[in-house]
Amino acid sequence: MSANETDSFAEVLAESDEQRVSFLKNELALSQTFSALAATHYKAGNPASAERSMSDAEEAYATVARFLSDPKHSKRLTEEQVRNITAELERLRDRLDGLRPKPT
Repeated sequence: MSANETDSFAEVLAESDEQRVSFLKNELALSQTFSALAATHYKAGNPASAERSMSDAEEAYATVARFLSDPKHSKRLTEEQVRNITAELERLRDRLDGLRPKPT
């Protein structure tokens, strides 16, 4: 492989890594948005809509969790990126757990 090919390959890998991080951040933001919608629906007394939003929030959450637990993907992240995404995932988990109405 020539030096130009090596440089091009390294650039493609770096771009792929940036896209991976962007994807994960977008999924986290999407889950936050759906959790906010769920909270609004719960407060408005519309549990069916709230549960649909919760389901969408949980799906986005699960996507990020799967990526972090898969070495094929997580090894492409820096330690700081993993820490930051994991911390956001934990905050999101707390939010999602706190949204569902408590059984009476």
